[in-house]
Amino acid sequence: PYGSFHLRDDSPKPIVLLASGTGFAPIKAIIEHMQFMGITRDTVLYWGGRRPQDLYLDGWVKAQLADMPHLKYVPVVSDALPEDQWQGRTGFVHRAVLEDLPDLSGHQVYACGAPVVVDSARKDYVEKAGLPEEEFYADAFTTEADKARAAT
Repeated sequence: PYGSFHLRDDSPKPIVLLASGTGFAPIKAIIEHMQFMGITRDTVLYWGGRRPQDLYLDGWVKAQLADMPHLKYVPVVSDALPEDQWQGRTGFVHRAVLEDLPDLSGHQVYACGAPVVVDSARKDYVEKAGLPEEEFYADAFTTEADKARAAT
């Protein structure tokens, strides 16, 4: 309740939720808040991972869609292997948003995940898609796995 990463309930603007990997946890809290408060603003969740199993609550998200007709879900995988048999969207999750929503001037974006994803999203959405900078809300973090990869 004291953090800055929370849904702005007083806005009528459509919402883009952007999560990379375990950055989904705070996004899940926003979805649960929307359910509890009966918020029905148009919302699109983009959740990205390297492999399909990184979308660890994919089933939970899909189950929420039945009760939240205003919520759309776009899972995105960047490094699927043939054995994953991934048939969904591929590439970088923040770019999938731009492909689908080239004009973000009337939206709010809530982004959570690795700093490289959050920073790239902020820059591209403001510069390329017209998102007002004050409508980009973010919670970036670095995982131990990210730190290990950066050290190699």
